[in-house]
Amino acid sequence: MAYISGFDRSQTALFPVTVDELIDENNVVRLVELFINGLDLKKFGFKKVVSNEEGRPCYDPSDLLKLYIYGYLNRIRTSRLLERECKRNIELIWLLKGLQPCFRTIAGFRSEHPDAFKNLFRHFVQCCRSWDLIDGDLIGVDSSKFRAVNSKKNNYNQAKIDRQIEHINDKIEAYFNDMDVADAELQDTLADKIMHQAERGLKYDHLQELLNKTEEDQISTTDADARSMILHGSVIEVAYNVQAAVDNKHKLIVHYETTNVNDRKALFPMMMEVKQICCKEKLAALADKGYHNGEQLQQCMMHGIVTFVAFQDTPRSNPVPTPEYFGERFIYNPIKDQYTCPAGNKMATTGKWYTKKYRKTASTQVKHYKTSACKNCSVRIHCTTNPNGRIIERSENAEAVEANNRRLNQQKELYQLRQQLCEHPFGTIKRQWGYDHILLKGLKKNNGEFGIIFLVYNFIRTLNILGLSLFKKRLERCFPAFLVIRHSIEHHTIKIKIRSLYPPPPIPAFR
Repeated sequence: MAYISGFDRSQTALFPVTVDELIDENNVVRLVELFINGLDLKKFGFKKVVSNEEGRPCYDPSDLLKLYIYGYLNRIRTSRLLERECKRNIELIWLLKGLQPCFRTIAGFRSEHPDAFKNLFRHFVQCCRSWDLIDGDLIGVDSSKFRAVNSKKNNYNQAKIDRQIEHINDKIEAYFNDMDVADAELQDTLADKIMHQAERGLKYDHLQELLNKTEEDQISTTDADARSMILHGSVIEVAYNVQAAVDNKHKLIVHYETTNVNDRKALFPMMMEVKQICCKEKLAALADKGYHNGEQLQQCMMHGIVTFVAFQDTPRSNPVPTPEYFGERFIYNPIKDQYTCPAGNKMATTGKWYTKKYRKTASTQVKHYKTSACKNCSVRIHCTTNPNGRIIERSENAEAVEANNRRLNQQKELYQLRQQLCEHPFGTIKRQWGYDHILLKGLKKNNGEFGIIFLVYNFIRTLNILGLSLFKKRLERCFPAFLVIRHSIEHHTIKIKIRSLYPPPPIPAFR
C-alpha cells in the first residue's frame, strides 16, 4: 500500500510557489498586517518612524511591532525566541518580508516604548467601542500578581536585615573565641573567615542605608520597583500587582494599570480612567473585598460611580459582650444625625471630628456618639465593658460604605457576575498562555509589556466575537484609504508615499 509522499527537495519546481501563496487567506497573521499597516505609529509615540538619511538604516517600527504582536499571539515572548522564529517561521518570514532583526534590537524596541504600547492598547479599545463591542455601563475590576525578575533572595525588609546582621555578629564572635585556643595556622584561617563575615556585614549596612532612604518597608536589589506580595494563601513572591477593568458586554479589557501595592486604593483611579475612556457620566463597578475602602467608596459615590464591592467582617477593637449589641444593630438617623441603640436610647454627637489612625500612615475622620442613659441602663453589661458607657464611631465615609453594602445585599446576583468578568482574562493569560511572570524591570517598562498582553487578549477575543471575515471588514473600514492605495502599489500602477497623502483617521483622545 502506497503512502502519501511529499515533493523531491532536490528538484526544481516548474511553477514556483511564492511566499504569499503559502499563507492562507484566512490566516490571522494577515489581520496583524492589516491592523498595524493602518496605524500612524508616530502619534502613538513610537520612535524612529522617519528613517535615517545618513548611516545604517534602522528597522521600521511597524515591522518590529508586527513581530511582537505576532509573538504574543503565539505565546512567544522573549527576544531570543523571536529572533529564532524570524529565521524559520514561514508566517513571520511573510509578515516581515524576510527581515531578521537581532535579539538586542527586538528587546530594545519593547523596553523603549512602554507608553506607546499602552497608547496602542487604548486605541484598540476605542476601535472596539466604535464597533459597539464595549458598553462601559458595568465594569468588573480585579488584580492579579505576576512574578517579577527579582528573586525573594534579593528582597529585604528590616526584619531580614536585622536577622542577617545578628547572624554575622554571632559568627564573628564565635571565630574570635576559637582563635583564643587555636594554633597559628588555624588562626590565619579564622582571620580570613572573620574578614569574609565583615565584608558581608558591610553589604547589609549598605542595604540598611538604602532602606532608610526609601522610607518604605522593603527594598529589592535586582528590580527596585518589585515588592514582596502574597500570591495566595501563605505563598509569597516578589511580584507586581496588575489591575484590570473588564467590560460586561463582551468581557473585553477596557483599562489596566501595573502597580506594586495592594488593591485598597486602586478602585477609584481605575474607574475614573474607565469613565474617561468610555465617555460615561455614570457607571457601575464590581470588585472583591480587597477594594473595600471607605475613602475610595466615598470618592466613587461623588463622581457617579455606583459600587458593588464585597465588604469584610467589621473589625471590633473593643469587645462587645453579646452579638445583639454589635455596632450594626444601632440604627442611624441621617436627618437628626443620631443613633438609636437596641434598647431604644438616642445617642447624640457633639459634632467634633476626631482623627483615627490605622495602618501606620493612614487615617480617617470620625465622630463619636453616646448617651447618658448608659449609666442606668439595665442591659449595659450586655452592650459594653467601657466604664464610661457605649461609644459609637461614625466615619466621614460611612454614608458611602453603608450605601455600597446595602446595594450588595439587595443585588447579590449582580455581584456574582464579578468572577465571570474579572477572573477569566487573568486565568487565560496566566494558565492557558503561561504568562504568570514578567520579563522586564521597573513599573514603567512592565506597564508597557502588559499593554501588548492585554491588546493581544482583546484582539483574540474580538476575533472570536466577530469572526475572521467580519473582523477583517471592520479593520478595512477603519483604514479604507490605505487599502485603496496599497492595492495600487501592489499592482505597480502608482508609487507614492502612503502616509503623506492618506493619513489614517485621528486617534480618539485618551490620557
